Amino acid sequence: MAMNDPEPVAESNDPSAEKLRQRIAREAARLVGEGQDAHRARLRAARRVAGRYVPEGDLPGHDSILREIGQRDMSGSGGASSARHLGDRFDRLAELVRVLSTVRQDPSRHPEGDTLEHSLQVFDLVERERPYDEELLTAALVHDVGKAVDRRDPVAAGVELLGDMVTDRTRWFVEQLPVARQLHEGTLGIRARRRLEESDDFEDLLVLEEADRKGHVRGYDTPAVEACIATLRRLAEE
Repeated sequence: MAMNDPEPVAESNDPSAEKLRQRIAREAARLVGEGQDAHRARLRAARRVAGRYVPEGDLPGHDSILREIGQRDMSGSGGASSARHLGDRFDRLAELVRVLSTVRQDPSRHPEGDTLEHSLQVFDLVERERPYDEELLTAALVHDVGKAVDRRDPVAAGVELLGDMVTDRTRWFVEQLPVARQLHEGTLGIRARRRLEESDDFEDLLVLEEADRKGHVRGYDTPAVEACIATLRRLAEE
């Protein structure tokens, strides 16, 4: 959850409230497709659909909005049915990552294009250095998923979305990536630097940070999401 968001309220089980949530989620997905972040889109969609104040418990969760975005994207390629039926954690991670194709960034700073393209580049760069590390590769693929929900605090939003789909180590990489950026920029305090350097995963984090910094190449021959997920599945099985 983003730092400034209210505490979550349990959703109502009223069938009419559930229908309202679904309609709001669909409208929010449409607004996200037009360039709004999911946090603002959810509130605006609620006003448009209901025409009144909607209690927090009757609003759809960000995960519901992301599913609707995934269904909209997949329906354009004839795959809507597969988007509606989620499989294991890798299928769910793939769904979150695919939504990043809707997240546009400043082209002057991100010549690679959308956030999905960036994430795939980061995955490929990390795989070249740590092809055996499933947890680090997972972090490379999902480190920006929170940007589809809340660009004000994408790390916290991303961690919330990922939930128990990732390990504690993968979550640590996602959370510490901004700290590693500060280290590279020379803006990290001495104590924070010492804490970071004491971690057993410090060197691996630097691999991720370097890939995140370099993954902004226009025309990069990135792997497909399906190929990345297949790699993670194979490593998990091994």
